[in-house]
Amino acid sequence: MEDNKIIVQVDKTVIKIEGLSIKGLNLQEVERIISNKLNSLVRIIGVTGKTIEMDVYGIEEEDILKDERGIIKAVSLAEGITLSDLAQISRVKKIKSFDIDHIPEHNGGCRGERWL
Repeated sequence: MEDNKIIVQVDKTVIKIEGLSIKGLNLQEVERIISNKLNSLVRIIGVTGKTIEMDVYGIEEEDILKDERGIIKAVSLAEGITLSDLAQISRVKKIKSFDIDHIPEHNGGCRGERWL
């Protein structure tokens, strides 16, 4: 039998926060803090010395932007993150959904995530 896989991302919004000082970060702690704040599943997908990017599931862009200061304050509770005066959510982008009958062709990317 052939090994077929389908990668599905449902109702996901990507958030990027800038204006941070990040050193010695515990990713699981940040995910737990933000998950508790938003009452939603959160996964950290990228960290630099000044930014953090995360996937948040089941929350609309408007609701995230409405609570921007609260989310930033919650992020700052994690050990290893310090806020600057310029800390802000610089990107909130809802991932587009597709009709299962019209999945777009996927070229490139990780071999494990190519459409089979």
